[in-house]
Amino acid sequence: MVEFMLALPILLAIIYGILEVSRLIFIFASVSNASRQAARYGAGSGEPINDVAYYQDCEGIRDVANRSAILTEFDNINITYDRGLTPEGEQVPILDIDPDPGTDTCPIGDNILRNGDRIIVQVSASYEPILNISTIKPLEVVSANARTFLISVPIFGSAFPTGFAAETSTPTKAPTKTPVENATATVPTPTYNATYAAIRTAFPYTPTNTLPPTLTFTPSITPSPTQIPSATSTAISCTGDYAVTHEPLYFDKNIMGMKIINNTGHTLVTASVYVEWNHDTGGNPSLRLKQVELENQIWTGDLFTPSGFIPAYYPYIPIGESKIEFTFDQDYGFKDGTERIIVTIGTPGCVNYPVDSQK
Repeated sequence: MVEFMLALPILLAIIYGILEVSRLIFIFASVSNASRQAARYGAGSGEPINDVAYYQDCEGIRDVANRSAILTEFDNINITYDRGLTPEGEQVPILDIDPDPGTDTCPIGDNILRNGDRIIVQVSASYEPILNISTIKPLEVVSANARTFLISVPIFGSAFPTGFAAETSTPTKAPTKTPVENATATVPTPTYNATYAAIRTAFPYTPTNTLPPTLTFTPSITPSPTQIPSATSTAISCTGDYAVTHEPLYFDKNIMGMKIINNTGHTLVTASVYVEWNHDTGGNPSLRLKQVELENQIWTGDLFTPSGFIPAYYPYIPIGESKIEFTFDQDYGFKDGTERIIVTIGTPGCVNYPVDSQK
C-alpha cells in the first residue's frame, strides 16, 4: 500500500498528461482538416447554387469547415484571398483585399479574381485543460490552408486544320436537235382514171414538163457549246508553308499588342478574340480595357476583368502583316507574366486554329 501510495500520483499525472496531449492533438487535427476541406471547397470550379461561385459561397465554405469539427467548436473561420507568393515567400495582395489570414473578406466581388489566385481559409479553436492547473494554460489552435483556383478556362478546338476548296458551278450543256441525214421529200404519184386514159389515146400528147425534181435536205451542223473555264480554287491551310504566325507581345504606354502574319494568301475571318491582362495591379490603381483594333476594325467598351472573350467582335485578318492592339484607360505599368492574346480563326480549312501569343 505504501508503494502504491507513492506511485499513484505519478501514475495519475502520466494518465492525465496523456489525456490532455491527446485532446490537444485531436483539436489540432480537427482544425487542420477543417481549413483544408473548406479551402478545397472554395477552390472548386462552377456555380453550385443560385449562380454563386464556390469561392463566393461563404456560408457553404464555413459549413464544410464546421462539419469537420468533432468534439470541439471553432471560434473563428476567416476567408480571404491573395495573388500567391513571391519567390521570397511574401504574399501578393489583391486590390482592396487584405491577404492576412486573420481577416475575413468573403464574399469578394465579381471580376476581381483571376486564374492563379488563391483562397485562404483560417480556422481557430480554443484548448483549455480539463483541470484548472496553473502550469497548463489555455491555448488557441490555429490552422490556415490556401488553394489555387481557376476562374475561367478558354476552350479551343484541337482538330487539325484541313484543306478547303471553294465550290464552283458546273455549266450545263444546252440540248441540241439530232438532224435526220439525207431526208428526201416524197412526191405523190398521179392516178389516172379511165376517161382520162381514152382521151390520151385519141389525142396523143407529149408533155413538155417533167416531174419536179426530188428535194434533198442537207442537215446543218450545230456547234457544241463552249464551256467557260472557271478559276481553280486553292486549298486554305494555316499550317506548313501557309502558316498563320505571330510575333511576341509588345507594350507601348497604354497599349498591348501583337503582330499577326497571314501567309495563307486569303483574308481570314476570326471566330473569337481572347485576352488576359493584369487588370487590378497593372496600372494605378487598375486597368480597364477600352478599345480593341485590328486593321481599322474597332471594338469599344469598358472591361475590368482578369480574362475573357471580346464580346461581338469578329474582325477579318488581311493577307500579310497586321496588328491587333488593346488600348487601356492608362499606362500598363506592371506586367506579371499572365498577359496573353488568342485569336481563333473561323475560316473553313483553318477552323479553331488559335494564334496564341504564348505559343
